[in-house]
Amino acid sequence: MRKWNAPLLLFCFITIISFGQQSEISSDEYKKKIVEDYYLFQKTEDEELLDSILRYVKINNRIIQEDSINSKIYYLKGVRNLFLQQYKISDSLFSKSFNLAEKTNDILLQGTIFNSRGVAASLNKKDYKKAEGLFKQAVTKYEQIGELPQQIDAYYNLTLNSRKRKEWAESNQYAFKYLELINKHKKLTGLKRLYYFIADNYLELKQFEKAYEYLKLAKSIDFPKDSYNFTTSLINEAYAKLYEKDNQEIKALDYYKNVIVELRASIKYKEKYLEDSYMRELELEKDLKEKNKEIIKDQKQQLYWSILTIALLVLLVSAMIYFRRKDRNKNEKIKELNLELKELIVDLKEKNKELYENKKENENLLKLNEQALFSRVLRISTYNDSIGKVCKDIEGYLDTNVDTSGYLLMINKKLSDLISEEEVWEDFKIQFEKIRPEFFNQLKKVAPSLSVNDLKHCTYIVANLKSKEVAQLINVSPRSVETARYRIKKKMGLEKNDNLYDLLSQL
Repeated sequence: MRKWNAPLLLFCFITIISFGQQSEISSDEYKKKIVEDYYLFQKTEDEELLDSILRYVKINNRIIQEDSINSKIYYLKGVRNLFLQQYKISDSLFSKSFNLAEKTNDILLQGTIFNSRGVAASLNKKDYKKAEGLFKQAVTKYEQIGELPQQIDAYYNLTLNSRKRKEWAESNQYAFKYLELINKHKKLTGLKRLYYFIADNYLELKQFEKAYEYLKLAKSIDFPKDSYNFTTSLINEAYAKLYEKDNQEIKALDYYKNVIVELRASIKYKEKYLEDSYMRELELEKDLKEKNKEIIKDQKQQLYWSILTIALLVLLVSAMIYFRRKDRNKNEKIKELNLELKELIVDLKEKNKELYENKKENENLLKLNEQALFSRVLRISTYNDSIGKVCKDIEGYLDTNVDTSGYLLMINKKLSDLISEEEVWEDFKIQFEKIRPEFFNQLKKVAPSLSVNDLKHCTYIVANLKSKEVAQLINVSPRSVETARYRIKKKMGLEKNDNLYDLLSQL
């Protein structure tokens, strides 16, 4: 027999304990992913990527000591709140990010924060002067490290900011600086909007020829990522102003109509964008909660398995010292018995399932038989009513025609003989006892004084027929049915509020 020793058991114990921790990512992998995704977002400004990064941060919930990593996380959170128009929160996060960026001498991040805070100042409090100062500081930082794409974005913001202050000439100066840099970088994003800015600035400066020239340039650019119909509406509005100045009111009106259409599409897009942003935020919170639950569950499982493993190891060591000379066939027999027991349990479960299905099938058949029986009674009752009406018609005819032949009298008698309540009841009783064999015997034991009519009503109650349905079946008023049921309750010794159906259905 193979002998087990303590060192081998200890090795097994350590392996089991560490197994649950192998799936977790390392701290270095976590930091590397944050940095890579941060720089990728700086290039693409992809909102889905931003959501993915923040979801990753929340789910893993790591405590990071490096200021360079934390500064990037604060910045990304600030941008997310800026997109959600939560300016106060975003400004607080940008401040924390900037302090850490200064400590780590991260010039690019400092410039990016100046740029983002300028956007927040412009959108939130309409403080365009403050925003201009922040954008210029961003340009200075970008120039220090030769960061061309970010400079282009900063000059775009300066162009737009000057327009908001109605400094049209100054806005064009920034716009031409933007074009100068864009020719070096070969970047096309935002070019359509910038040409519109230049054209509209010239329009405000009453330099109409130049305005028309740049409008044509703006219209010629078809870039799929341009701002969701809004830029097109602005270009159409500028054209409308030019045609209006030239007294071409019809053309101007057509362009104004296009402006309305494009603006509606733009507003609809923005509403959906904000709705999607908040939904992503809610999904992020939901994912985080689910992940936390999983982590807590995993920790509990690890603790459980750790304690269980220690207990098992103690038992195993003790057992192996005691049973090391025993034959291993006992273990094989135990395994066989366990296997047989499992198979027996599976077999019992299958049989229970089969019995349950048979029970359900029998209940369905019983219900169908009861329905068929009462349908038959209803048809017989209908036939009896029809025959009764014919008999009454014949009797009326006989009363008014004394010389009627005896043949008609004989037919009337035969028809009357067909209508036999006792025969209908006996036939119904025979059919009902096929479905519920002991029902009437048990019922007689509970209440011997019940009449035939009472017994009929008891069968209607067991079939779960309502008072109106019974009234229709036996051609009486619903009130008469209720009275009959009340009489049955009294004969059975029940109170007014007792449920007659519950008692009868148990018989």
